[in-house]
Amino acid sequence: MWMWIGMSVAIASGVEIVTSGPDTVLVKAQSGVVHVPSCRGVSWFLFSPDTGTFEATAASACGPLSPAIRIDEEGREFMIDVPLPALPSVGFHILRPTVVFGEKCADQVPFPLAKCANMGSVDGPQFVVRNQGSAAVKVPTTVE
Repeated sequence: MWMWIGMSVAIASGVEIVTSGPDTVLVKAQSGVVHVPSCRGVSWFLFSPDTGTFEATAASACGPLSPAIRIDEEGREFMIDVPLPALPSVGFHILRPTVVFGEKCADQVPFPLAKCANMGSVDGPQFVVRNQGSAAVKVPTTVE
């Protein structure tokens, strides 16, 4: 899997998103701590050449409520966790992550119950993925 990483950074409202690997972004708090939902705190949007816009990817269903993910200045990595369609004729997909976060949230409780003082979202940098993502179903092949 390949990705373009040229100054791929997005910063807004105290949250920074940096591409950190072929299918990974690093989300860091600029000062203090932020919390993101444990399910779909990072959403992935796929560029559609037909419409010229980024469109939400299909995500798997969320399980039971889990504590929100605490993010500080050290950050936390998030991998592409959604299957992508077959590669288009150009040979790559263009993706953009979006992070939903809360500030001044209670620790160790699910995001909807964390009583966050401020909520926001930030779009990350665009990057190129040359496969169907780490969550794509892999069909085993046999060698004859």
